[in-house]
Amino acid sequence: MPYILSPIVSKSFKGLWGEGCPYESSVIYDIHQQSEKSPPIHYESHTLKPHSLPHLDAPGHIFENGKTVDSYFREKNFSAFYGKVTVVRLKGNKYQALESNPALSVWRVSQSELKEAVLRISSKAPSRILLTSEEYPEDDNGNHDSTKALVLTESAANWLIEANPKFCLYGTSWKSTDFQPNSKERPIHKIIFNHGAAIFECLDMKSVPEGIYYWFAFPLPLDGATESPVCPVLLTEQEWKDLSND
Repeated sequence: MPYILSPIVSKSFKGLWGEGCPYESSVIYDIHQQSEKSPPIHYESHTLKPHSLPHLDAPGHIFENGKTVDSYFREKNFSAFYGKVTVVRLKGNKYQALESNPALSVWRVSQSELKEAVLRISSKAPSRILLTSEEYPEDDNGNHDSTKALVLTESAANWLIEANPKFCLYGTSWKSTDFQPNSKERPIHKIIFNHGAAIFECLDMKSVPEGIYYWFAFPLPLDGATESPVCPVLLTEQEWKDLSND
């Protein structure tokens, strides 16, 4: 079975950035309360707050006048949305509590640590990578605990770009690609975006073994948006072969 990198989105979810529940809906037509003028259907409006759900970040998220989600579609630049991807599960547990706030902890992945983990799976640096940790810190909803930051160091991010000129995708199970408390800087976002790569965050990776997969993750092509919800899918090589022969 394919791996679906999104939880079932529930109205019980808590927002990760203080924005309240990331999913709400309201009834437009109620099939149980029809009037003479209403159609015989049930139909709702849906409100989503993507940054608390699996989503694509576009460069406009951190750059003034940066590329928006629709730009990928207008330019037909889909390389980050499908293709082979390397799933890395970092071994051990290197989440370190902050002295300034022990309720928060961070694992800053070094270049050597990332390189070792990648080369454990493949002999070459990937063009697409999804990152999580083997010991997966879950919150009450089964998502990566927002208080356990998993982020790259700048040297690790630069290695991904320098090691493979075709690098086009960074994805993470954590809620963000940066962890910079009390700072407005977003260095890892900038390194990745400046290279022209895309970023996916809040991916549900708790059940995915590390390895190489086929990745499909097209966001909604929202005009002018700097982020968009997505429901990514991973297929094993055998699943892909089976589909190709179907």
